[in-house]
Amino acid sequence: MSAFDKVIGYERIKEELMQICDMIHNKKVYDEIGAKLPHGILLSGNPGLGKTLLAKSFIDESGLKAYTVRRNKASDNFIDEITATFEKAKKNEPSIVLLDDMDKFANEDASHRDAEEYIAVQTGIDDVKNNEVFVIATVNDRRKLPHSLIRSGRFDRKIEITCPKEDDARAIIEYYLSDKKVSDSVNMEDLSKMISYSSCAELETILNEAAIRAAYARKQYVEMDDLVEAVLKMEYDSPDNYSKSSLESIRKTALHEAGHLVVCEALVPGSIGMVSIRPVTRNKTAGFTHGCKEFIEDYHSILVSLAGNSAVSMYYAEDYDSGSRSDIEKAVDIISNGVKNDATRGFAMMGIETEYNNISETSHARLEAVIQAELERFSLKAREILIKNRIFLEKATQALMEKETLLYSDICEIKKGVDVVV
Repeated sequence: MSAFDKVIGYERIKEELMQICDMIHNKKVYDEIGAKLPHGILLSGNPGLGKTLLAKSFIDESGLKAYTVRRNKASDNFIDEITATFEKAKKNEPSIVLLDDMDKFANEDASHRDAEEYIAVQTGIDDVKNNEVFVIATVNDRRKLPHSLIRSGRFDRKIEITCPKEDDARAIIEYYLSDKKVSDSVNMEDLSKMISYSSCAELETILNEAAIRAAYARKQYVEMDDLVEAVLKMEYDSPDNYSKSSLESIRKTALHEAGHLVVCEALVPGSIGMVSIRPVTRNKTAGFTHGCKEFIEDYHSILVSLAGNSAVSMYYAEDYDSGSRSDIEKAVDIISNGVKNDATRGFAMMGIETEYNNISETSHARLEAVIQAELERFSLKAREILIKNRIFLEKATQALMEKETLLYSDICEIKKGVDVVV
């Protein structure tokens, strides 16, 4: 049994860490081919994703003595502790030094990258470089650290820990549900695709909320509606007792969200895990569309952002619907960044040859005209996709008006017999 078995998911990362452990256990094999043990591992990612658990599993799997440094003392004492820890690890080699939450060793902002605590860490790493002392560190935000500290030669492997996706996410969800009585009718694919979260702790909280809801209703099992309501409540702050709008307002909201859904599915099939016309209190929006796949291309994000307004404008004579302002602002931001990045290389076709920040008022106006023209072009493209998929759009709109919230399986059912095209 491997020490990594206690970690659910993260198969790619565990494999990478196991490779280092194999090098520690079978040094001769790697020496014969000329492979050297990398200098240090840096695990980075949001709090609550299991960085420390992975690091401790690595230590257990390696079988080496480990010495941990974690910020819990005043500045002077802490610097002494850093130095003493590296010295102790050096005297007791082979060993491992774990620098846990290293970005919290000093003040947490980029202007303190030269803090004495980081200098002490850097000195300690350099001091044990020719000894059998391996260094592994966890950080929430490596941008707060000195570049000289985390460069190759001190940390050769930098592994980013992100929220688990696809199979990993499903495995973690099943783990957190294993101690709960869950109905056989719960669709695990729907569940894994409708939840987004920034940490495993957040996911555990969402699933526990579903169990609380089921118990309060005196149910024998946690059912799908409990899970859906928990996601709506915890992720979107969407109350189940909200005031209903007029039928026309509901239809506009349904059209808006269906527009996002249709263009998403046309560009990247299977990309939507949940769509709802339930109001989101946190963002003060009338609904939301949750993607379970990330867009690689910026132009996909632009088209999807503009799709809600484009869908409403196909049926109502309005420049934009009330829910589209943030969508349009998002599209403008993406387009603006693209235009400005091009501007730094010079707009020869426009006669602009200087950097964006230094251009004249006339040239600035030209750039704004380009941004507006691009916005119009993408809006027309989004509308074109919606027109090609009008049947899908209208079926999705009707389903949202009837059910309020559609899951992945509902979307798949709507798409049956409908040709979705770009």
